Amino acid sequence: MSAVLLVLALQAAAPQPQSADRPRFRGEGQMRMFDMICNRVFPDEARVAAGMAKIPGARPLTPEELRVYLKDDPGRGWSMPAGASRIVVTIEAPPIHACAVRITNTDGVIDEGKWQQLLAAAQARSGGGFVTMPPQTFDVGDVRSQASGVQKQGADGAADAIYLIRSTPKKPGYATEIRMVRQVIAPQRQ
Repeated sequence: MSAVLLVLALQAAAPQPQSADRPRFRGEGQMRMFDMICNRVFPDEARVAAGMAKIPGARPLTPEELRVYLKDDPGRGWSMPAGASRIVVTIEAPPIHACAVRITNTDGVIDEGKWQQLLAAAQARSGGGFVTMPPQTFDVGDVRSQASGVQKQGADGAADAIYLIRSTPKKPGYATEIRMVRQVIAPQRQ
């Protein structure tokens, strides 16, 4: 069942045709994929891998490609075409266990109402108790990123967070990467 939903999410992720200058994207397909993979299947990495293996056109990232996204952190990932863009799914190994769904070559705009609905549903499934984080903007090299999200922390050190990050090169003419991330930190052992 989850593989079928992943395939449907991928099909919906392809951006609508736009000018060659900057494809427009509203995020519905990416949000569906993120919700299925990162909010419902993750952190069960075996189920994530099994689902990704069933998506037509999805392929595992090479170690060099994975390093672009996770730097020196261990993990795994997949890439698949999405029209003029690419969807990249990564799973970062603990201690900060993270699942991310990225789409490249966008104008950086998503349907904010649908994103808020997704956040509300994910928070409810995780038992509530999340707080909204103030939006942040930060620069890394020639890229400016804007991040927003929700998080909750337990007294035992456990944490759960969901972020939306838009990263845009400062040079004109480059498109925005939209990244949706869920991070889970296991409780500390006493």
